[in-house]
Amino acid sequence: MAAQQRARLHEAVVDLLAERGYGATTVKDLTNAAGISTITFYDLFDGKPELVLDACDAIIASACATLQARPVAGGELRDRLATVLTAVVETILARPDAARLVLVEVAAVGQLGLARRRSLTAGLHDLLRGAATVDGSPVMSDAALTVLAGGTLAVFDGHLRAGRLRPLRPAAAELAAWGAMYETSTPRPLPPPRAALVPPQPGGPPSPSPLPRGRHGLPPGYVRRHQRARILEAVLQVSAEHGFEAASVRELLVAAGVSTEAFYEHFASKEEAWAIAFDQAFVELFAAVWHAALAEADRTAKVTSGVDAALGLLSSDPGHARLLLADAPSAGRPGLPAIDDALRAFTRLATGATAGPGVPKLVPAAIVAGIVELLAGWVLDGRTGQLPELHAPLVEVILTPPLGLAAAGRAADAIPSAAEPATGRDDRRLLMDAFAQAVVRDGLAATRLPDVAQQAGVELDVANALFADELDAATQTLNAWAGQLVVIAAGAFLTAAGDPPLAAHRALEAALHHIARTPALSALVVTDEPGLVPAVSAMRTRYISLFFQLIAVQVPAADQRAGQPLATLEVVLDGVMAVLRRYAQQDRIAELPGELPTLGLQCLTPFFGADEARRVAGSPAAAR
Repeated sequence: MAAQQRARLHEAVVDLLAERGYGATTVKDLTNAAGISTITFYDLFDGKPELVLDACDAIIASACATLQARPVAGGELRDRLATVLTAVVETILARPDAARLVLVEVAAVGQLGLARRRSLTAGLHDLLRGAATVDGSPVMSDAALTVLAGGTLAVFDGHLRAGRLRPLRPAAAELAAWGAMYETSTPRPLPPPRAALVPPQPGGPPSPSPLPRGRHGLPPGYVRRHQRARILEAVLQVSAEHGFEAASVRELLVAAGVSTEAFYEHFASKEEAWAIAFDQAFVELFAAVWHAALAEADRTAKVTSGVDAALGLLSSDPGHARLLLADAPSAGRPGLPAIDDALRAFTRLATGATAGPGVPKLVPAAIVAGIVELLAGWVLDGRTGQLPELHAPLVEVILTPPLGLAAAGRAADAIPSAAEPATGRDDRRLLMDAFAQAVVRDGLAATRLPDVAQQAGVELDVANALFADELDAATQTLNAWAGQLVVIAAGAFLTAAGDPPLAAHRALEAALHHIARTPALSALVVTDEPGLVPAVSAMRTRYISLFFQLIAVQVPAADQRAGQPLATLEVVLDGVMAVLRRYAQQDRIAELPGELPTLGLQCLTPFFGADEARRVAGSPAAAR
């Protein structure tokens, strides 16, 4: 009797989660659908999460038994891989709702659900490794197998979510053709774990310390920013500990150390807080990769620099790395649009890197998703700090489709151009910040590089090596600030490129937050200092043109109203700079993001009309 009741509940959870998702399905819904009492339910399971995991385990066990019982295929590697992937497709087609539960919905349970998803990738990896083993030796690298497994499940996941099952069989053939590109007699090994690993942390970085209780005399703007930062850090912690959709607002408040009233002053819902934390992490990563690749001339250099930038940033920020790579699916269905936007943005970059004759169209998206799976495994194993050691395997995986494995391997083995030492990068940033503050305070004529170096705590010979003179320091400072602004704004635009008005709204928001985070540099841009006018003018022309080039191809002519969009963009930017100048004069640059609703209407209306500008003005924030 209990076995029958458990089976009916398994069917109910498969059907209801496919229809409604985890968050919108209650225990009462499940018992009604299964035709059993609530008392009986709790005799069998402790709650909804346990039922979902139990059903997932049963589905995975049944599928594994079927797949492992199939005969071993012979022939070429492509045919052997196709046999495995076709068998997986047939298993999915036999029970698509059950496949959706284990591929999509189970992640909302939290860490245990994410572990089930990870076990699927590991299981498919093992099946593919069996197909890619000849006479006891592998003919594909472990990195290629993991990326192929992760990319395959992502492709299947997309088809299941869209209800497009017919293309699954041809997709299996294309994925097999892609996997066969990595065949080699000498597979590249993955770096081994270091002797002393840092155990996986359950949450993100520690939140800022709570503010003192009672009267403290702190400025209201500082208090608001401090509360907001603690809430966003709490999103990382709650996602890692509980799974975000399964967590309550109360758990988020406790982790952040703020009141209910304070939370709702900043966010309309916990889903909005998650979206902002995720998009903030995504935009910073995308900006770093894009900026690094943009500076290079050829495909190999772009891939090498982009991979280095991504791995360097992720390894330096474990909390955001874990949110982006491992914990994001725990946000459930509400988080899927943001995750999809992020994957599409990186897929656009991968499309240029992987394009070549005979490369299947699904390869860029599959490579991106597969790399996420590989990196997530390292993050969850406590190896975030080791991520830069994946440079060579990832370069080889990305460049093999267009160049062939031999050429991709040579590119991966080439020693990257010597990066500027970390102290040099830090010194340059410190000098730029101190220089901007000095110019805004005293004027360019009264600012001396030796004084700035002393203020910044940087040796004078280092300052002289980085900057030829004060004007060179000003020019480099302006260019660094503006270049980062353009890349951040364009990256935010691409998170919603299919909806140009919303994309423009997100780009403006990202730009305002970049300005707010860099008040001294932002004030330098709008200073009335005569000696900087030529540099500011040249910077303005160059970066307006660059930003326009980056986004123009994304906006169909039918979707915009401005007859001369580049000229209109220049006028709009002048208006934003005028507002920035006013806030700089009042020492209120950190509050500039509060002008987003007004500036959004004013900036978007000339391009898309007032109705579209108003439609997106109230959209959830995209990049804070």
